[in-house]
Amino acid sequence: MKKLSLLLTLSVFLASPLFAVSYPPSVQEPVYLKEDDVMTTGTKVHMFHSGTQDVRNASKTGDILTIYREYPPDLGVVTKQTGKIKVIGTIGDYYFEGHVIEGFAQPGSLAMKGTTACIITTRLKQK
Repeated sequence: MKKLSLLLTLSVFLASPLFAVSYPPSVQEPVYLKEDDVMTTGTKVHMFHSGTQDVRNASKTGDILTIYREYPPDLGVVTKQTGKIKVIGTIGDYYFEGHVIEGFAQPGSLAMKGTTACIITTRLKQK
């Protein structure tokens, strides 16, 4: 019985690396993210920030923020500048309203000025 158990355990142990699959991270953004709600020049957006005084002092109405996207988004090994956003107002304590003035943005992209960043959350729905 011990020999049979040892033989089965050994065969599983030796065969398991043959079935393991590993994929290297891609440096290009997946297709499903490229098609997901791309906000181009002229689109108004909401940008979430921490609400701290540092962010409020760094970003004011009229400031231009640079948009960055990470490739691949979950690993963050490479960042790419994709456009610029102009801050056109504030919405409550935690949101800026912005206007894409160059390039494009997507939900989850970062809008940065210096060392402060906002997360682009949604497109502003036109009424």
